[in-house]
Amino acid sequence: MIDMRIGEYHITSEPRNYIVSLAKLSDDGTPKTVMTKAGEVLSERALGYYNSLPQALQAVSKDMMKRGDERVTSVEQYVQKAKSVDVALNHAVYEHGLELEKQSQNI
Repeated sequence: MIDMRIGEYHITSEPRNYIVSLAKLSDDGTPKTVMTKAGEVLSERALGYYNSLPQALQAVSKDMMKRGDERVTSVEQYVQKAKSVDVALNHAVYEHGLELEKQSQNI
């Protein structure tokens, strides 16, 4: 089962889908939480459902490029933003891989 966080994005898996959600943030930048019968959970909204993890990661990448406070007015700025998104995604996938490796060693 996939349960991966990339900044404010959350990728989870079901048997047939990968779900990309976006956490709602409070004013200080921390994710908002809500109380449910199951306990405290993050307040998120689904961005989409995907057939594969690469498709889910691509959706996160596209959304990261569209969001943000900085205004992109040139190709050079776009390339810089694309590189920073790529670094963020690569780091998240690497960290998730390390976590899975640790879990498999504890079995």
